[in-house]
Amino acid sequence: MRIKRLAGRTVAVGILAALIGVGISSCNSVRGLLPIPSADMEKMRADVEYLSADALAGRQTGSAGYQQAADHVAARFRALGLHSITGDDYFQPVPFREAHWGDSRATLMLHGRDGDITFELGEDFLASPPSIGEDTATSAGLVFVGYGIEAPDYGLDDYAGLDVQGKIVVVLDGRPLQLPNEVGAHYASGRTKRDTAARRGAVGYISLNTPTREARRPFARSVDHLNDPSFDWLRADDIPGNAIPGMHPGVVLDMPAAKQLFMGAPRSLDTVYTEMKNGVVPKGFPLPYSATLTSSAEHRKIISPNVVGLLPGSDPTLKDEYVIFSAHLDHIGPSGGGEDAINNGAQDNAAGIAVMLEVARLFTESGRAPRRSILFVAVTAEEEGLLGSDYFAQHPPVPPKSMVANINLDMPMLLYPFRDVIAFGAEHSSLGKTAARAAERTGLKLSPDPMPEQVIFVRSDHYSFVRQGVPAIYLITGREAIDKNINGTEAQVEFLQTRYHQPGDKADEQVNYIAAQQFAEVNYAIAREVTDGDKKPRWKRGDFFGALYARGD
Repeated sequence: MRIKRLAGRTVAVGILAALIGVGISSCNSVRGLLPIPSADMEKMRADVEYLSADALAGRQTGSAGYQQAADHVAARFRALGLHSITGDDYFQPVPFREAHWGDSRATLMLHGRDGDITFELGEDFLASPPSIGEDTATSAGLVFVGYGIEAPDYGLDDYAGLDVQGKIVVVLDGRPLQLPNEVGAHYASGRTKRDTAARRGAVGYISLNTPTREARRPFARSVDHLNDPSFDWLRADDIPGNAIPGMHPGVVLDMPAAKQLFMGAPRSLDTVYTEMKNGVVPKGFPLPYSATLTSSAEHRKIISPNVVGLLPGSDPTLKDEYVIFSAHLDHIGPSGGGEDAINNGAQDNAAGIAVMLEVARLFTESGRAPRRSILFVAVTAEEEGLLGSDYFAQHPPVPPKSMVANINLDMPMLLYPFRDVIAFGAEHSSLGKTAARAAERTGLKLSPDPMPEQVIFVRSDHYSFVRQGVPAIYLITGREAIDKNINGTEAQVEFLQTRYHQPGDKADEQVNYIAAQQFAEVNYAIAREVTDGDKKPRWKRGDFFGALYARGD
């Protein structure tokens, strides 16, 4: 499907824009709120085209192109009159460690009564260059711990009755189906599983490929990324922010090789897979082997900044509370060779940055300062694992407890004028009702998440703030197009299949600036209500993430 370009240049488009304008203006004055100002399509077009130009080479973290993009955002902040809170240049430098394989890369050897078995990197198992040290090694006995999940509120404790102190844990990828999608995504994440293993005293970690994972992401496809570098931000003591000192970072073992670990064990791996298929949560047990894990890497330090602009609040009390409006500035850089190897990242996420800048302009030119303060933050290293936002959320330039909400923009899918928006995280906090009211004010409606199985709530920069106890929301355009000839679902799926993280994500006819106008205005409406409301956003009573992460006031 060819996505129609609707940029106000034809009679039909002009009529459509007028209809959208009528729909929006008719809702602007409800509930006694001030009218929502009109977003400027051409300003957003200019930002998208600049940030996704070939000259910036895909804005990869730490690259010259990324720094050029950061300079552009800083200049735009300055022109809008935003204050710099991190120094004279609007930059929050983020120190990163980039790890590449050293000469010996990674090894995995199994030790049993009948001798040793050596597994091959890229054939039997996968590993990433270690960021915690240039040379790592551990040797210990193996204990199978099922999914490796401790979730007492859901009746799960895979470590019950097992002693893993000083052991290497062997963990199934994934989670039991009984866990709700987003809760399950939290417990199934490598971060959570490694933290749990370390808390129990484990010194190493082997994740097992499963039939479910293989169907979703084949092992052979993952091998294509074997030589990709690892990234992590660095603490003041030069320790990577997401590393677990004293624990080997671990490997992923493919199914044929993994079966060897269960030879002579109480149950075979095939039996375990059958249990998983039938919805039975596999029980753990010690394995009759020990293993040695080693890896070697070469490290280099990279500085790549977040860009931060402050719009001070006007209320004597509420100005000391901060709403974080975020969007990631980085993309994945060039890939491969050929005539067009640059991944320009127009939708992902030049468009999100452009909308954020336009929302900042709407605030600064509205004639009424927000009651709460706003920090507009263009974050780095989202594509490397939400690292820039993680660093900012853990090292904010304001008191941590003063951050009261996060509104995040990531790949908004500006493909067609739309009738609805989707708000990931809406069900977790009062921000959901705020988003619904803002949608109504702008002539839209709030639609439910059409892809809950993708657990988007835990997969973009807003989740870095959630993990610090900050209620957060993340919007994309909905799937109901104003033009009945456009199937929104098909258009979004086509983009994801043909342009996402590919050189085709350019600032061409795919980017629809009427949609950008709509999107900027609904995000402004959300931010305006959050900043001006008497009460700050709250987690819903009994919400899993609120209970897990919220800080006491």
